[in-house]
Amino acid sequence: MSISDSQSFVPVILGGDIGTYSLAREFHEAYGVTSIGVPAGGNGIIDNSVALELRPAGSILDEDRVVEHLAALGRELTNDGQNPRPLLLCGSLDLHVMLITRRRAELEAYYTIPYVELEVMERAALKENFYELCEKLQIPHPVTVAYDPATDPAQLPADLPFPLIGKPSDSSTWVSAKFDGKQKIHTINTRPELEDLLRKIQGSGYAEPYILQELIPGGDSNMRLCTYFSSQDGVVRFAGYGEVVVEEHSPLVLGNSAAIVTAVDETVIDEGRRLLEHLGWTGFSMFDAKLDPRDGVIKFFELNPRLGRNHYYLTAAGANAARFYVREYLGAEFDATELEPGVTRTDAHGVKVLQVEHLYTVLPHHLLRRFLDTEVGVKAAALLKVGKVSNPLRYKAEKNPKRAWFLLLNAVNHYRKYKAYPPRTP
Repeated sequence: MSISDSQSFVPVILGGDIGTYSLAREFHEAYGVTSIGVPAGGNGIIDNSVALELRPAGSILDEDRVVEHLAALGRELTNDGQNPRPLLLCGSLDLHVMLITRRRAELEAYYTIPYVELEVMERAALKENFYELCEKLQIPHPVTVAYDPATDPAQLPADLPFPLIGKPSDSSTWVSAKFDGKQKIHTINTRPELEDLLRKIQGSGYAEPYILQELIPGGDSNMRLCTYFSSQDGVVRFAGYGEVVVEEHSPLVLGNSAAIVTAVDETVIDEGRRLLEHLGWTGFSMFDAKLDPRDGVIKFFELNPRLGRNHYYLTAAGANAARFYVREYLGAEFDATELEPGVTRTDAHGVKVLQVEHLYTVLPHHLLRRFLDTEVGVKAAALLKVGKVSNPLRYKAEKNPKRAWFLLLNAVNHYRKYKAYPPRTP
């Protein structure tokens, strides 16, 4: 292992996507440390990086194998306890975080785990529970029905508001479902189409509730997100709100934000705070939401029990996500700094709200400029013009020429994807 014994702590990140790379970059930017990445296998996003050493698990879906792999890493990184430095274990996707949380008792022997207990996580991260909470706390959300795959689809209400969006309640188990035409999110236009999809799901091995939700009109630029950090006493300390410029629409990454402009919406930030503090949430969380053009209300879709895939928008605007983890879970011995003056303002509830305007994007700027004909797009264009823009994959500390080649191929691939799968129009 190339990580020095003198490195004071080691982040271990389960996953292999851009969220994994972004978090490793953030730890490297803030502390100069190398993280261990634990993907199923390598790929261009995480290969050949100064910020990551890869230790593939072979399969993320074999839970016992992953836990054994992480335990062996824990022993190795601490030299069987002879070098008792902290190891901070993070996950990039819901399935990673749920695995870590389910197997907390075994993993805590080696790792600091910055996630809530499984019971609390399931109260909000499972979508049918989330909408019950929204109803209870009077937080705006779309009309929603949870379908049990063990029942006959014909038993669903006759007055469902088509078109519908269909999505799994538990995205961590959806990964294992197998059927023709499976997507991360389904758009369903008619009753026969709905019943056909649900019968496929019944035979797919997925047994958790499947969420059916009214389709809120509007294009990508109506999408919103807000990331929170709560201290270990269950109090929200930080919030960073973003307005989506454009999303990705190819099947494997459908719905992921490709460009985000940071902003402030006090109403949305406070609604998320109320829900999190009701739960006693700790650590990071992220809400997806959408501006409904029919009534002008931003409606909450789901709570992600972790940093989002595209959370680097926070760091780009001056609030490095890795520092929150270290300050709260490892302590002042490792980082006693505060957020830089001017990055946040404090609201009426003591929450530090990100106020710096910045553009996050994974797209080549020439391609992004094709999608700036909206109100949010105008904000993005202004930030592009003055250079207030960041791409998490473009890190000056990366010197390996293979990374430069990957960035070129990645840019070309974005052009191909957006030609084949163009964004939604307003």
